[in-house]
Amino acid sequence: MLVLAQQSQEAGGSFWNRLAAAFDGAVSYLDILNRPDDLLELLRQVHIAVAGVLFVVGILCVLNGYRWHKWVIVVCAFLSGFGFGYLLSRTMPQPYVIAGVIALMAAVIASPLLRFSVAFFGGVTGAFVGANLWTALGYPHESLLAGAGMGFILLGMASFLMFKHVVMVFTSIGGAAMIVTGGLALLLAVPQFEETISNSVRTNQLLVPLFLIVGAVIGMVIQEGQRGHAAPKAPAATSH
Repeated sequence: MLVLAQQSQEAGGSFWNRLAAAFDGAVSYLDILNRPDDLLELLRQVHIAVAGVLFVVGILCVLNGYRWHKWVIVVCAFLSGFGFGYLLSRTMPQPYVIAGVIALMAAVIASPLLRFSVAFFGGVTGAFVGANLWTALGYPHESLLAGAGMGFILLGMASFLMFKHVVMVFTSIGGAAMIVTGGLALLLAVPQFEETISNSVRTNQLLVPLFLIVGAVIGMVIQEGQRGHAAPKAPAATSH
């Protein structure tokens, strides 16, 4: 009995250790735009099929994020669940199976809890922006949780007051990030472009953030235009 109890405690401790390590791993990528070498290393690890999916989903998010926000939330929940599940189980046998199960669970939960899901993904977007601004302003990487936390709280809470605007912000920024990530990963997989892309990212650290900002602004403009056209028109006054 003592042996079983000890094994149970070790298994429980191992799970929480893996969970903490997965969380730390996810947080460490938040300011990846300010670390070009780490960004290139991450992009080279992205499978070409995953890069293609990210690129396509990113385009859909930027162009139709608000119009299709329910489906976008489900897809983002699936991708986020898969990524976090992989970080959680990458040292275990068959990590992709475990990641797939967690991804399905996240997608199923996200659909009925739409407003809270928007708050979460809006908060994650705010954390991403806040962490990159934090380290870009010269604050140490070790304290990026402060900047990420402020961004998470700000945009997460704003979603309950400005739901539609936060949807447009997080789908535009998130979609632009997926386009840049998927596009660069696909280009790095082509030997003729690998050296050129690597040198450009290393020598001009503003290149990737600039692409992301331009894509996000384009997405917000397009989605705001779609939202304006979709708004019901007031009936014309009739004279008697």
